[in-house]
Amino acid sequence: MEASVRPLYVPVRSGPAGLVVRLWRTPAGGRTAVAFTSDRRLRAALGPCQPWIRLSPSALRRLSEPLGATSLTVDPLLFSRPAGVP
Repeated sequence: MEASVRPLYVPVRSGPAGLVVRLWRTPAGGRTAVAFTSDRRLRAALGPCQPWIRLSPSALRRLSEPLGATSLTVDPLLFSRPAGVP
């Protein structure tokens, strides 16, 4: 069972079929899903205009694993640019 079952605030972007979960790179180069425990933390890290959705940790993992994200980072203090952004 997951330690946290509360829905997280997950940054998204517009894609061809609707909203898409944004993925990041870890310092080691792997892909990770990023989520926040509050909308305040998300806005502080990504700005006030960043769109988001709420997902449980398990739902976020199920969505991001097929995209190659093998980890979930919650409330990151330091992170690199989103995957695919130069």
